[in-house]
Amino acid sequence: MKSYQILIIFSFIFISCQQQEKMNQNSNATLAAEVQKDTLNTAENNKQSLVLTFDALQLVDQITGSTNDLPFGTPLDQLIEIINNALQSKVVSIGVNTECGAGPLKMVAWSNGLTLVFQENNTKSAGSKIDWLFQGWYVDGPKEGAQKLTTMAGIGIGSTLEEMQNAYEIDVKKTSLGHEFSTAAGMNGILDGAGKEAKITHLWSGVSCNFR
Repeated sequence: MKSYQILIIFSFIFISCQQQEKMNQNSNATLAAEVQKDTLNTAENNKQSLVLTFDALQLVDQITGSTNDLPFGTPLDQLIEIINNALQSKVVSIGVNTECGAGPLKMVAWSNGLTLVFQENNTKSAGSKIDWLFQGWYVDGPKEGAQKLTTMAGIGIGSTLEEMQNAYEIDVKKTSLGHEFSTAAGMNGILDGAGKEAKITHLWSGVSCNFR
Protein backbone atom coordinates (compact mmCIF):
# COMPACT_ATOMS: atom_id res chain seq x y z
CA MET A 1 0.00 0.00 0.00
CA LYS A 2 2.83 2.39 0.91
CA SER A 3 4.55 1.60 -2.38
CA TYR A 4 1.34 2.44 -4.23
CA GLN A 5 1.00 5.76 -2.37
CA ILE A 6 4.62 6.62 -3.09
CA LEU A 7 4.06 5.86 -6.79
CA ILE A 8 1.02 8.16 -6.86
CA ILE A 9 2.95 10.97 -5.15
CA PHE A 10 5.90 10.52 -7.56
CA SER A 11 3.57 10.58 -10.56
CA PHE A 12 1.93 13.76 -9.27
CA ILE A 13 5.29 15.45 -8.78
CA PHE A 14 6.45 14.35 -12.24
CA ILE A 15 3.30 15.70 -13.91
CA SER A 16 3.57 18.97 -11.97
CA CYS A 17 7.19 19.38 -13.08
CA GLN A 18 6.23 18.74 -16.70
CA GLN A 19 3.47 21.34 -16.49
CA GLN A 20 5.81 23.85 -14.85
CA GLU A 21 8.47 23.20 -17.51
CA LYS A 22 5.90 23.69 -20.26
CA MET A 23 4.75 26.93 -18.64
CA ASN A 24 8.38 28.12 -18.44
CA GLN A 25 8.95 27.25 -22.10
CA ASN A 26 5.81 29.15 -23.13
CA SER A 27 6.86 32.08 -20.96
CA ASN A 28 10.36 32.09 -22.50
CA ALA A 29 8.92 31.87 -26.01
CA THR A 30 6.60 34.81 -25.29
CA LEU A 31 9.48 36.83 -23.83
CA ALA A 32 11.67 36.04 -26.85
CA ALA A 33 8.89 37.13 -29.20
CA GLU A 34 8.48 40.40 -27.29
CA VAL A 35 12.23 41.05 -27.38
CA GLN A 36 12.33 40.33 -31.12
CA LYS A 37 9.36 42.67 -31.67
CA ASP A 38 11.03 45.43 -29.66
CA THR A 39 14.26 44.96 -31.63
CA LEU A 40 12.45 45.19 -34.96
CA ASN A 41 10.53 48.27 -33.80
CA THR A 42 13.77 49.92 -32.69
CA ALA A 43 15.47 49.12 -36.01
CA GLU A 44 12.49 50.52 -37.90
CA ASN A 45 12.09 53.65 -35.78
CA ASN A 46 15.78 54.54 -35.50
CA LYS A 47 16.11 55.59 -39.12
CA GLN A 48 19.35 57.13 -40.27
CA SER A 49 19.92 60.22 -42.38
CA LEU A 50 22.79 60.56 -44.81
CA VAL A 51 24.92 63.69 -44.36
CA LEU A 52 27.66 65.21 -46.53
CA THR A 53 31.07 65.80 -44.97
CA PHE A 54 34.42 67.04 -46.24
CA ASP A 55 36.29 63.76 -46.48
CA ALA A 56 33.54 61.15 -46.22
CA LEU A 57 29.82 60.71 -45.67
CA GLN A 58 28.05 60.32 -42.34
CA LEU A 59 25.01 58.45 -41.06
CA VAL A 60 23.06 60.31 -38.37
CA ASP A 61 20.61 58.42 -36.16
CA GLN A 62 17.36 60.38 -36.26
CA ILE A 63 16.47 59.32 -32.70
CA THR A 64 19.74 59.60 -30.77
CA GLY A 65 21.69 61.99 -33.00
CA SER A 66 24.71 59.67 -32.93
CA THR A 67 26.87 59.59 -36.07
CA ASN A 68 28.82 56.94 -37.98
CA ASP A 69 31.45 57.86 -40.57
CA LEU A 70 31.53 56.28 -44.02
CA PRO A 71 35.17 57.12 -44.82
CA PHE A 72 37.04 57.21 -48.09
CA GLY A 73 38.47 53.74 -48.71
CA THR A 74 35.21 51.88 -48.02
CA PRO A 75 34.63 49.03 -50.56
CA LEU A 76 31.99 49.61 -53.25
CA ASP A 77 29.58 46.74 -52.50
CA GLN A 78 29.56 47.49 -48.78
CA LEU A 79 28.91 51.21 -49.26
CA ILE A 80 26.16 50.74 -51.86
CA GLU A 81 24.20 48.53 -49.47
CA ILE A 82 24.55 51.08 -46.66
CA ILE A 83 23.47 54.01 -48.85
CA ASN A 84 20.52 52.06 -50.31
CA ASN A 85 19.26 51.38 -46.79
CA ALA A 86 19.78 54.95 -45.61
CA LEU A 87 18.07 56.53 -48.62
CA GLN A 88 15.42 53.81 -48.96
CA SER A 89 16.29 54.00 -52.64
CA LYS A 90 18.19 51.92 -55.15
CA VAL A 91 21.08 52.91 -57.41
CA VAL A 92 19.90 54.32 -60.75
CA SER A 93 23.16 54.03 -62.68
CA ILE A 94 26.67 52.57 -62.47
CA GLY A 95 29.39 53.29 -65.01
CA VAL A 96 33.13 53.71 -65.46
CA ASN A 97 34.67 56.92 -66.80
CA THR A 98 38.07 56.13 -68.31
CA GLU A 99 38.89 59.72 -69.33
CA CYS A 100 39.41 61.26 -65.87
CA GLY A 101 42.76 62.73 -64.89
CA ALA A 102 42.82 60.48 -61.81
CA GLY A 103 42.47 57.38 -63.99
CA PRO A 104 39.39 55.16 -64.46
CA LEU A 105 36.66 56.05 -61.96
CA LYS A 106 33.50 54.10 -61.26
CA MET A 107 30.47 56.35 -60.77
CA VAL A 108 27.46 55.13 -58.78
CA ALA A 109 24.42 57.43 -58.83
CA TRP A 110 21.09 57.77 -56.99
CA SER A 111 17.97 59.74 -57.95
CA ASN A 112 18.57 62.39 -55.25
CA GLY A 113 21.56 63.76 -57.15
CA LEU A 114 24.23 61.86 -55.20
CA THR A 115 27.05 60.25 -57.15
CA LEU A 116 29.78 58.29 -55.38
CA VAL A 117 33.22 58.06 -56.97
CA PHE A 118 35.24 54.85 -56.66
CA GLN A 119 38.86 54.27 -57.64
CA GLU A 120 40.68 51.02 -58.30
CA ASN A 121 42.61 49.55 -55.39
CA ASN A 122 46.16 49.60 -56.76
CA THR A 123 47.53 47.51 -53.90
CA LYS A 124 45.91 44.32 -55.19
CA SER A 125 48.07 41.74 -56.96
CA ALA A 126 48.04 41.42 -60.74
CA GLY A 127 45.29 39.20 -62.09
CA SER A 128 43.06 39.53 -59.04
CA LYS A 129 39.52 40.90 -59.21
CA ILE A 130 39.35 44.71 -59.36
CA ASP A 131 38.43 46.17 -55.99
CA TRP A 132 36.79 49.60 -56.16
CA LEU A 133 37.18 51.87 -53.14
CA PHE A 134 35.17 54.98 -52.20
CA GLN A 135 37.27 58.09 -52.92
CA GLY A 136 34.84 60.94 -53.51
CA TRP A 137 31.25 62.16 -53.75
CA TYR A 138 29.41 64.59 -56.01
CA VAL A 139 25.95 66.14 -55.64
CA ASP A 140 23.80 68.05 -58.11
CA GLY A 141 20.08 68.76 -58.29
CA PRO A 142 17.84 65.92 -57.03
CA LYS A 143 14.85 64.69 -58.97
CA GLU A 144 11.44 65.84 -57.73
CA GLY A 145 10.46 64.03 -54.53
CA ALA A 146 13.95 62.67 -53.85
CA GLN A 147 15.62 63.22 -50.48
CA LYS A 148 17.86 66.32 -50.52
CA LEU A 149 21.33 65.89 -49.04
CA THR A 150 23.05 68.54 -46.91
CA THR A 151 25.97 68.98 -44.56
CA MET A 152 25.45 69.04 -40.79
CA ALA A 153 25.17 72.83 -41.15
CA GLY A 154 22.28 72.43 -43.59
CA ILE A 155 24.26 73.41 -46.69
CA GLY A 156 23.23 71.67 -49.90
CA ILE A 157 22.07 72.24 -53.45
CA GLY A 158 20.03 75.45 -53.51
CA SER A 159 21.75 77.03 -50.50
CA THR A 160 22.93 80.61 -51.12
CA LEU A 161 26.46 82.00 -51.09
CA GLU A 162 25.54 84.00 -47.99
CA GLU A 163 24.37 80.84 -46.18
CA MET A 164 27.55 79.05 -47.19
CA GLN A 165 29.73 81.92 -45.93
CA ASN A 166 27.83 81.99 -42.62
CA ALA A 167 28.48 78.27 -42.13
CA TYR A 168 32.04 77.90 -43.45
CA GLU A 169 35.12 79.90 -44.34
CA ILE A 170 35.37 79.66 -48.11
CA ASP A 171 37.38 80.94 -51.06
CA VAL A 172 35.39 81.97 -54.15
CA LYS A 173 36.87 82.53 -57.60
CA LYS A 174 35.85 82.52 -61.25
CA THR A 175 37.15 79.47 -63.11
CA SER A 176 36.35 77.65 -66.33
CA LEU A 177 33.67 75.80 -64.36
CA GLY A 178 31.97 79.04 -63.30
CA HIS A 179 31.81 80.70 -59.88
CA GLU A 180 33.68 78.06 -57.93
CA PHE A 181 34.20 77.92 -54.16
CA SER A 182 36.26 75.72 -51.87
CA THR A 183 36.85 75.20 -48.16
CA ALA A 184 40.18 74.52 -46.48
CA ALA A 185 38.81 71.14 -45.36
CA GLY A 186 38.25 70.01 -48.94
CA MET A 187 34.66 70.63 -50.00
CA ASN A 188 34.12 72.31 -53.35
CA GLY A 189 31.16 73.64 -55.26
CA ILE A 190 29.78 75.84 -58.01
CA LEU A 191 27.42 78.81 -57.69
CA ASP A 192 25.03 80.11 -60.34
CA GLY A 193 26.28 83.67 -59.86
CA ALA A 194 28.50 86.04 -57.91
CA GLY A 195 26.06 87.78 -55.53
CA LYS A 196 25.09 86.89 -51.96
CA GLU A 197 21.88 85.28 -53.24
CA ALA A 198 23.70 83.10 -55.78
CA LYS A 199 22.74 79.46 -55.26
CA ILE A 200 24.84 76.32 -55.08
CA THR A 201 24.29 74.08 -58.10
CA HIS A 202 27.01 71.48 -57.49
CA LEU A 203 28.97 70.14 -54.50
CA TRP A 204 31.79 67.63 -54.30
CA SER A 205 34.63 66.35 -52.13
CA GLY A 206 37.52 63.97 -52.69
CA VAL A 207 38.48 62.57 -56.10
CA SER A 208 36.52 64.17 -58.94
CA CYS A 209 36.38 64.16 -62.71
CA ASN A 210 35.96 67.84 -63.56
CA PHE A 211 37.30 69.02 -66.91
CA ARG A 212 38.63 72.55 -66.64
